[in-house]
Amino acid sequence: MKIAITSVGVDENSMLDQRFGRCQYFQIFDVEDKEVKKHEAIPNQGTIQGHGAGIRASEQLGQIGVNVVITGQLGPNSTSVLKELGITIYSGKGTVKEALRDFLNGELNQITDISKPHSQAPKESLKESPKKVTNERIFIPLMNNNGMDSEISEHFGHAPFFGLHDVSKNRLEIIPNDLDHADPSKSPIEQIQDTVNPTIIFAKSIGGRAISLIQEKGMRLKTGNFKRAGEVIENLDSLKDKTDDCGHKH
Repeated sequence: MKIAITSVGVDENSMLDQRFGRCQYFQIFDVEDKEVKKHEAIPNQGTIQGHGAGIRASEQLGQIGVNVVITGQLGPNSTSVLKELGITIYSGKGTVKEALRDFLNGELNQITDISKPHSQAPKESLKESPKKVTNERIFIPLMNNNGMDSEISEHFGHAPFFGLHDVSKNRLEIIPNDLDHADPSKSPIEQIQDTVNPTIIFAKSIGGRAISLIQEKGMRLKTGNFKRAGEVIENLDSLKDKTDDCGHKH
């Protein structure tokens, strides 16, 4: 059995990349009777595609004879192509090593549904039902607890509240910011991932160390010129990747 795991790095302790088509690497494991016979990391060819990254990544894995893919999130086109190639898809998290272990122990959930592409739904439908966009969990820094009207905090770490929007359930939960910045064993980003396990973190301003940790942990960092939590949720498709830090030392 040949298993491909999306990864942000080249070794087994790298975090599983929650992206499929745009993941940095595929770590490939040849496994017999739950024993790894061969392991290698290969660059994902989908990252050099302007469009159709997921399709190219799927074709790449089909060409090398992969039987199983373990990833976080993937789109309908990628799902469809992988299924046509006879490749089984599973949802994983944590490090590559942990995801492989969980798969071999039968603890991962198989991805079987192919969701409709966004273009097949009217714009009004997308705006009224964010859960049709993607199966995501978006973490948002907030100034107050006013539901969808909660004001976005300009700086991530100083937010009095955080909102977690579960797209599949179309539900926004708002919690106080009780992150322990003095904890030597876990950074605030690690505390967030352990507590609510988001797939996307939204921020207007955030420190460079936090940006690195978010990428390392396989989450995506997004931004946009929005003032309320509801605006972020209603415009998931137009959020931009955030790579620049606020310039502050943390």
